[in-house]
Amino acid sequence: MGTQNTAVPVKIKLKSAIQHPGQESDKYELETNGTIVEKAGNRYLRYEEEQNRETIKTMIKLDPEDALIMRTGAVQMRLPFELNGSKPGTYANGPLALDLLVETKALTIQAERTKGKFHVHYDMHSEQSLLGSYELTIHYAEGTL
Repeated sequence: MGTQNTAVPVKIKLKSAIQHPGQESDKYELETNGTIVEKAGNRYLRYEEEQNRETIKTMIKLDPEDALIMRTGAVQMRLPFELNGSKPGTYANGPLALDLLVETKALTIQAERTKGKFHVHYDMHSEQSLLGSYELTIHYAEGTL
């Protein structure tokens, strides 16, 4: 990647599936531009998306031992991942704020210099209740759409 803190433009293809208890699976796809940044020896994927005319900034720490998704803007979210383990997370959207327990079922990170893949499958719990099962796959490659 070269110099520390240099942002490399990447094109991103994201696919997610959400299964809420007792409901049909919800699928979501996004193609956008983002950046890969290397900072303090860690690699981060960053991108922005719009929901209901509001911007959400997403940052994913691409570390198999300490993976993390952080979202800021219209949604505030912190989801840490530990393969075959559980970690506390948070979610806030307007007046709604939840403490979460993120239970990671699968985590795969393939990070090469100019391309990579991030895949995570996790269950999200709040107050001992299952909120849903989530699967997220992101492919990225140097360049722009």
